[in-house]
Amino acid sequence: MKKSSFVLITLATLLIVGFDTEFNKTKECDITQVNGTDAYWAEYLGHDQTVDFWPDKFVNYWAVVVNKNDFPNVGFKIQGEFPEARYFSYNVYGEDRNSTASIFDTQIKAKNCSANPFKNQEKETSADKNLYTLFVVPESVSEFDMNDNVLKFIDGEEEIGLMLRYYVPAGGDRAGVDLPKIEVFDLDSKESVTIPETSNLLMVTPQILGRINAAYSFQIDNNVRFYRGDPTGLYPNNDNQYVRTFLNYDDDDVYVIRWKAPIFPKNSSEFESAEVRYSSMNLGDNITNNFDGIYDTQYKLDNDGFVTLVIADETPELREKAETAGYNFMPWTLPGNKGYLIYRNLLTKEGTTAAYTLNKVPMPSFGTNRSHVITHDAKNYIGAYAPTGLRMTKAEYLADFGGFNHKFQE
Repeated sequence: MKKSSFVLITLATLLIVGFDTEFNKTKECDITQVNGTDAYWAEYLGHDQTVDFWPDKFVNYWAVVVNKNDFPNVGFKIQGEFPEARYFSYNVYGEDRNSTASIFDTQIKAKNCSANPFKNQEKETSADKNLYTLFVVPESVSEFDMNDNVLKFIDGEEEIGLMLRYYVPAGGDRAGVDLPKIEVFDLDSKESVTIPETSNLLMVTPQILGRINAAYSFQIDNNVRFYRGDPTGLYPNNDNQYVRTFLNYDDDDVYVIRWKAPIFPKNSSEFESAEVRYSSMNLGDNITNNFDGIYDTQYKLDNDGFVTLVIADETPELREKAETAGYNFMPWTLPGNKGYLIYRNLLTKEGTTAAYTLNKVPMPSFGTNRSHVITHDAKNYIGAYAPTGLRMTKAEYLADFGGFNHKFQE
């Protein structure tokens, strides 16, 4: 009896040890470090008022560019750590500076022994970092298709740009992690290739400035109308939807603007249920620098979910009037008198019929059809979810908000 018990215990022990060994095999950490560098990234911080292309104040950007004439047969292997941020993504850009491919946080598969915190995954190992690897290769190359996290760029482009974005980073500008390492490699030999460091990628062109400045004639009266904008050449984020307006500012001006905010997440557990991942309003100038902004968690919402924003000179009297009414106040700190307001919604929940979908607003053609100044006002397509506003004098504002609440309040 004792002998058979001993045999049973021994067999059970062997089974447990064997199972445990097999289980641990599946959990082995097979993470090959990239033979790369973070030196290729050019840094563009959203709170830097000298950065072109109207960066969002609460978003930081890193870019790398390769001239394909000089390096015609290269791909990228990138290894990074999931950041502490509201959102992060990679976009690939062609020579026209429009995004041709992108991938964002919840779409990125973590390495073995890591987890994707944007998907609320928990690590099953004691690995101290949550890592991912990303490949960026030409469309014609299928060799890497079986790998996780593959982005393709268009064959034949003379210039390839890659941009990394961190929205509302925590733990510093770099979201509490090191910049991802980039290995540029020859597609045939797989040997590493050294490329020049990227510099001055985000520089606005005279053609874009001409297009922008021609639009200031669209402010035809004291009503503030928002329109879809042509993002060509401005490195737009594939996951964003935008509307914008132009402000001709006078020293005696006050602008009051209101819109209904879509539902945004309070934490990652609400990413799937929220109407948008992120929302913001930023104030820039006519040469594409950005000077101020507010984003969703900073919105002062009324009982009906509306945000009211006052833009005016920074004086105690003007600020107090706004804050007493429960409005957001943004001081005019631009060096000139031409302002540019951009309203962004990020990762709008699927469904183009949703009332808050900014892309329901058609792109105007002001140059060929002047009536679009009225007909293509965003409020005609998405109603209260479109920002709309009124320009007034300081005296009118201090008296009764220039009659704004009677005219626009829902």
